[in-house]
Amino acid sequence: MKRRTYLATATAAAATVAGCSALTGSETDEENGNDDDENGNGSSDPINEDPGSFDEFEDLSKWTVIEGSLTADEDRVYTGSQSARMDADGSDERIMIKREFDTPRDLSDELPALAFASDHDVNPVVQLTDTDGDRLLLQCALRADGPFARHDLGIVDTDGDPDLGSIAHTKVSVWAGDRELSLWCDDYHFVERPETGKVLLQFPESTPDVANDAAPLLAEYDVPGTVFVTTDYVGASGYLAHSDLESLQDDGWTVASGGATGTDLTQHDADRQEEELSRAADWLADNGFDDAYLSYGLNRYDESAFELAQEYHDIAFVGGYAGHGHLTNPHLAPRATNPDPEEVEQLLEWTADQRLITTLSYRNVGDSLTQLEAALSTIESVDVEVVTPDDVASDNLH
Repeated sequence: MKRRTYLATATAAAATVAGCSALTGSETDEENGNDDDENGNGSSDPINEDPGSFDEFEDLSKWTVIEGSLTADEDRVYTGSQSARMDADGSDERIMIKREFDTPRDLSDELPALAFASDHDVNPVVQLTDTDGDRLLLQCALRADGPFARHDLGIVDTDGDPDLGSIAHTKVSVWAGDRELSLWCDDYHFVERPETGKVLLQFPESTPDVANDAAPLLAEYDVPGTVFVTTDYVGASGYLAHSDLESLQDDGWTVASGGATGTDLTQHDADRQEEELSRAADWLADNGFDDAYLSYGLNRYDESAFELAQEYHDIAFVGGYAGHGHLTNPHLAPRATNPDPEEVEQLLEWTADQRLITTLSYRNVGDSLTQLEAALSTIESVDVEVVTPDDVASDNLH
């Protein structure tokens, strides 16, 4: 079993709150005016331009409040002595904070990632704005019952043609509507990107159409896939047989864990969750397959499921915003679920141009073959590499 390496208290999974929350509403360029602390970490040392920690929110004076409120919280912390708590009181449509870089920062080889928690299911946005005012927007998905954990942000939009070699400031925001809600932020850091864009193709349901329909299609394009197996049902009617799994593995596929039954882990207590993950891991190991990777059942998890995933697996995949840099939290690795061809085309364009890691997941393969074939055709036309979870685990962890 793997040692628990992350603190816990609340974060992520898939939902969809409008990304336009970061693009609408008034903004201010008012400077904070406090120059005593140059890096926002309680130190007057210059900001470290290398990938790694940028702001642990030990000093909030470097952040300007655009909407909502911002306070230090010493009770809910990911790292250091406090986190930044952003609050909406029901009168603000969103909450937003902004920090200027001391000098324009070169992020052409890096992307941001943060630790987040919230008391609602929300999708916070991080903006990077260049010296001309053009912006790159990134997003992640949080669950109210998740842990306070690092999140890898996927690119969701651009405004203009942002020059990541000259970023002037960054903003963190979340759409509130008419709700009272809180968002906790900590450990703002930057992660490297791979030298070439990477794509993973996944199938979270171990049904016969994965072997009968998806596998021949991937073979035509000579690319590997990953199937996540509900191990209690191997060989049962409507599920892949053991021989099917062996054939997929022989063809270069990864055969990994979908849990013993593929259940929604949030519907069970921690003991039942552990049984679900441990029984599947044992079956995979005993049968010569890979127990290092997990697909959360129905893309849902809570704090205890997240902790158990860390014990039993090297990477755990969940629905969210694909297209990120090196994984800073491999146990909440985001993926796009059943993306339509237009979405895939944009994602893969960003993946190639920005050198991202993008995971595409296809459920109900029989109903999504058209989308899958369109994705494979697009992959062939752009400068990306289709890789396996082993490749990511070896080369692309922060």
